Amino acid sequence: MRTAAAVLMCVVTIGCGGAERKPISGTITVDGKPAAGAVLLFHPDSGTTGSVGSAVAGDDGVFNVVSDMNPGLAPGSYRVTISWPDPNVKPSERAIMLGTAEPGPDLLKGKYVSKSASNLTVQVDASSDQLPPIELASP
Repeated sequence: MRTAAAVLMCVVTIGCGGAERKPISGTITVDGKPAAGAVLLFHPDSGTTGSVGSAVAGDDGVFNVVSDMNPGLAPGSYRVTISWPDPNVKPSERAIMLGTAEPGPDLLKGKYVSKSASNLTVQVDASSDQLPPIELASP
């Protein structure tokens, strides 16, 4: 019984060797304008023990990173991938209902969509909760 309680406590507290997350936010712009709807993924570089984080930029370009369904990222270095679905291309109601809806084409033309293509990196440290602005130019 004690073992089961210890395992449950370990899972609930996210301790047990897992990296502690730090709430992180940032902004993304393209050609100086907010990239509303941009989807960002934060892939841990080697030596970083955190999980992949994700975020979606709001209308003002501000995003808040989530990993493992909780706010934040573990301290470390991350490769950033980004796609920016065209908001003018909307799926039909039928596609949404059937679960076959696809996002619009990437306004960044795939330039940052894969880890091998993206040259964007960020460093998360224990003393900061704000990433430097991500400023991109149209491809």
